[in-house]
Amino acid sequence: MSAEIEISTTDGQGRVFLTWTPVKASARLLAPAAAPVRVTLSNAGAAGGGLVTFYAGPAVPGVDHLQVDLPADGSPVDFWVSGTFGHPSLDYGDAVISMSAGDPAPLATCDLMVRIRKDAIKLSDAERDRFLVAMGKLNDAGKGPFKAFREMHVQASISEAHGGAAFPPWHRSYLLDLERDLQAVDSSVALPYWRFDVPAPALFAPEFLGMPPASQSAGDFVQFPPNHPLLFWKTDNVTGIPRRPWYDIQQAPPTVFQGGPWVISEHDTLALSDQYAAFRGMESAPHGMAHVSFTGPISKIPTAARDPLFFLLHANVDRLWAKWQWFYKRRDPTVAATFSPSPRIGHRLNDTMWPWNGSITPPRPTFPPPGGGMAASVLTPLPGTAPTVRSMIDYQGINGGDALGFDYDDVPFER
Repeated sequence: MSAEIEISTTDGQGRVFLTWTPVKASARLLAPAAAPVRVTLSNAGAAGGGLVTFYAGPAVPGVDHLQVDLPADGSPVDFWVSGTFGHPSLDYGDAVISMSAGDPAPLATCDLMVRIRKDAIKLSDAERDRFLVAMGKLNDAGKGPFKAFREMHVQASISEAHGGAAFPPWHRSYLLDLERDLQAVDSSVALPYWRFDVPAPALFAPEFLGMPPASQSAGDFVQFPPNHPLLFWKTDNVTGIPRRPWYDIQQAPPTVFQGGPWVISEHDTLALSDQYAAFRGMESAPHGMAHVSFTGPISKIPTAARDPLFFLLHANVDRLWAKWQWFYKRRDPTVAATFSPSPRIGHRLNDTMWPWNGSITPPRPTFPPPGGGMAASVLTPLPGTAPTVRSMIDYQGINGGDALGFDYDDVPFER
């Protein structure tokens, strides 16, 4: 007797990826049987690896094993599956679904990965290095597709992404597009985040994002060891990454500076308001203050995307928004508490966002939009090639429909 498991988030090479958000799957016998066969779906992955949760239906409680009766004629039986919150994968294939009919040998297995965005300082060395290699290949010493991401975040596009209601949705789209390009290089990579309200010296270690020489007279370009994937990082015809912190990296950036709010804590960020119009004030603090905690390109909007740190910083900004959405149940984009639009083009709920919409019509930037449409994903058909502001809000599909295909290690899926 043999059987198979099929999961909707399977790529062309047969690799399966999950987040915390349940997706549809099915099980079936591969040859006719004399009678229906009762099977048990359970976890069988590596110790310390990813775990999955099973669901008999899309809106029922999850369990760590699930019994289903497979029809004798080989018809498929649907179930739903997700990663188990708090148990992401470390590498592809360390999560495994086993389907057993009682014998020691399973009828079928399915290797997969619970691929989740994680705190950068909690990555394993292997996770860190896979991310860095993918970033380095995307940049390719200034010749690779990262050039388009650099050119999206410039002076002429400031009004598309900043100072209005679409600040969080635009950057969510930006990160998602980059992450999908990274996954085209290495499918095991998820974009890590820099939680900037806690000490993160491991992030600025030579093996990760580096630090400049101790003496300022030696310059502000961060130093990497030989063979580091970012050693030949190049943007705007400049090789290297100039960046020097204004604070002691053994500590977190200050929460108050010169009598005003600086890189405020996660608690204080979530407490800004339960209303979106006030919460998006996080664009100033902690977001803006985290940027200007350093010298170099990272400290200025038109040049910030030259520095890989930008993307980890913004992954944390997006995580804070995601956590705010979860905490206050702010997922319905038609409710003002969830999203309060600005009047200008690009910041209204149903507007498509530049550059993915390809527009060169004022008030959009008039230069050729870099990068093309949003990259596709095997996890979801959303948000399409030209994402709207609306499409970025309910990223887990809580209110129905598909999710966007990413989750954070400390933000659960809860209806």
